[in-house]
Amino acid sequence: MCYTLGKIENKSIKILPLKECITKDVYEMYQDIPKEEIGSVNKLNGLSFEEFKVICNDYIKEEKEINEHLNTTTSRYILFDGNKPIGEVGIRTTLNDFWINKGSQIYYKIRKSERGKSYGNTILKLALIEAKKIGFKKVRINCNNKNIASKNIIIKNGGVVDIDSYKTNEGFSSSYIINLSDE
Repeated sequence: MCYTLGKIENKSIKILPLKECITKDVYEMYQDIPKEEIGSVNKLNGLSFEEFKVICNDYIKEEKEINEHLNTTTSRYILFDGNKPIGEVGIRTTLNDFWINKGSQIYYKIRKSERGKSYGNTILKLALIEAKKIGFKKVRINCNNKNIASKNIIIKNGGVVDIDSYKTNEGFSSSYIINLSDE
């Protein structure tokens, strides 16, 4: 699964399903993503490698089985530049009223050591390609208003504010819609 994306033109950039990526390098990537940050939680930070493998296998099950806490299935992918894992992106694939009207259907995380290098934009572009292949006509992405970098990535990829500045446990967030249809 390797894509050429407009200006990216870099064949070494790819996303792979998590099930193909339960390695020590990916484990190290998750240790470089903060445990908690502006409304995002990284459950894999701080675990042993054995604990990491167990949770990754639980995540893989969520591709086909509904997570009872989230009431959705989720497909997770790892972004690579060459052989180096850079970040994670998740796509909620079973949509209900919550995920259609309020919940973020895509989320992404980039390791701290690789931020500011356009990987956030790249990972979202690749996730949008996957979402379109799944059959999505549009996606909703929520972003904490303080996360200016992520807000700019969403807007750069066609995001338009749908719900502006709603209250969350971490402050205020906004919800963006990205249209994927060719019409």
